[in-house]
Amino acid sequence: METFKRLLAVGTISTLVLTGFAVTSQAAVKAPTHASSLAAHVVKAKTKKVAFKGSYSGTIALLWSSTGVSATSVNGTGTATLLGKSTMAGKGAGTAASTCNPFSGNGTLVGAGSRIVVKVVSSAKTQACAVNSAAPTPVTVSGVATIVSGTGKYKGAKGTLSFKGSFSIQSTTAGSTESDSFSATLTGTLTVNK
Repeated sequence: METFKRLLAVGTISTLVLTGFAVTSQAAVKAPTHASSLAAHVVKAKTKKVAFKGSYSGTIALLWSSTGVSATSVNGTGTATLLGKSTMAGKGAGTAASTCNPFSGNGTLVGAGSRIVVKVVSSAKTQACAVNSAAPTPVTVSGVATIVSGTGKYKGAKGTLSFKGSFSIQSTTAGSTESDSFSATLTGTLTVNK
């Protein structure tokens, strides 16, 4: 029975350590019984600021409707700070009411064992602007992407990335699809776990 009690105490300590709680020497005798007691022992992660800069090029697939356009896929390759050689993937949508329109979307940047997940929220700061009012025409995009999460070197990443990019559209006819070349740059300062 005494051996069982010792094993139980060791198992309790191991469980607390593995789940990120600091354990004092008294915890070997008696483990905290309330969640509030455990919360007081949570180890806070240290953070640092990291400058980010990335450059990508690839293809954007578009689907036109009578009221707007969807980027059904955005796929590119390039290089970025800490990610090294990496890939960009995403999708989004916007209206087509004028030559400059807000849009929204989601995306990921993946490379060197790390991943950044971003979200672009439609706003006056995030715009796709066509040079001419009729296709074919070049389009420039610019705006801000919020960091949703990160892994690897970007574990716990928070912050924003400013982006600029361009591609050319061939048609705006409802129901038409096309695949065009694009290029984009992203810059910002992120807060990540040390």
